[in-house]
Amino acid sequence: MGKSSALSNRCGKQWGIDIGGTTTILGYLKPGGFEKVESLKTDPSSGPDSLLRRIGKVVSKVGGVPLCAGAGIAGLVNTKDGLLIFSPNLAGWNDYPLREKLSDILKCPVVIDNDCNVFALQAIELSRIPSEGLWLMITVGTGIGGTIVQDGTIVYGTGYAGEFGHMTVEASGITCPCGSRGCWERYAASAALSDYYNKHTNETTHHTPKEIALLASMNKVPALKAYEEFGTWLGIGLANLYHCFSPAGVYLAGGLMGASKFFLEDAESEFHRRCNCEWNVNVLPSCSEAGAEGAAIMGRNRTG
Repeated sequence: MGKSSALSNRCGKQWGIDIGGTTTILGYLKPGGFEKVESLKTDPSSGPDSLLRRIGKVVSKVGGVPLCAGAGIAGLVNTKDGLLIFSPNLAGWNDYPLREKLSDILKCPVVIDNDCNVFALQAIELSRIPSEGLWLMITVGTGIGGTIVQDGTIVYGTGYAGEFGHMTVEASGITCPCGSRGCWERYAASAALSDYYNKHTNETTHHTPKEIALLASMNKVPALKAYEEFGTWLGIGLANLYHCFSPAGVYLAGGLMGASKFFLEDAESEFHRRCNCEWNVNVLPSCSEAGAEGAAIMGRNRTG
């Protein structure tokens, strides 16, 4: 019996796991869609083993040995060897054998990839990203992730293409956990948004994107100013990417895009100040489980 036939005869579910710097979401494929099961706090300081044990408990409660699993995780991922090489938002998780460890816990075949790539895979599967042409997908949340899609296929380069968040936008700028400084995600991700808000209020408290979005919806000037600055830096990065790739267009997704009405016009204005390309930037529908669904699709496609 071949590998595909053997797997198809197992009765377990096809699980997807999206490990972000803040939140981990997991669920499984079902006829006609995806069933989100749990949202866990990633808690990077507790280490990867702790998180995987909690994931294992959730899967065990649902019951049955999984048919397969896919996992997307924020950072540099060696898909061939199944390693998380490095993640700025998951300190201390360097060179972690994620595929091997997760496979041992779940007792099934596991594949892993960068979290933005699995997010893009879901969008490709649902035909939200066109099947022809060169397109960029960018996730904006705790950090900035990126994926290059050429004719419906993810482009990996030597393995790590799409780390747009660590493109330098300010040569002598803010230091980044990746070891560089002036990285785009230091100016256009959630921590930056909080910093911009504090700059206009003289506060030192960390404010979540949801809190700032609520204040902006109430027309609070500091929140609107924060989004204006955020949008400016988003536009700078997008101009750089258009100059490098000349894509047919860009798709934006991730936790901060639910408030795009407060900053996307500023991003477009800054883009046009720096780039003569046509602005074709689209926001994908908000869906917290999109990454986990993409991971499950990846697991199904690569192990079936």
